[in-house]
Amino acid sequence: MAEAAPLQLPDEVARHARATAHRTGRQSADVRTEWLEWVVTSEDASGPHADDVYPLFTPYGNEAAARSLQDAPTSADNTARS
Repeated sequence: MAEAAPLQLPDEVARHARATAHRTGRQSADVRTEWLEWVVTSEDASGPHADDVYPLFTPYGNEAAARSLQDAPTSADNTARS
């Protein structure tokens, strides 16, 4: 059974959905539903995992500083140790 789920889409996504719907002669809601179905059934739909390693990049070129912040203990780490 279908479930209604109101979404607040970014302007760019909504604009792209409307354009796709217009180009294909379908309803915008049908296009968005198809996109969601495709995403959740794709193999990569589970999203990032805590154990995954992602490359560190900063647009300002200060990867060393970003890495040191990334490696610093967080308040959650400190709470867990107490």
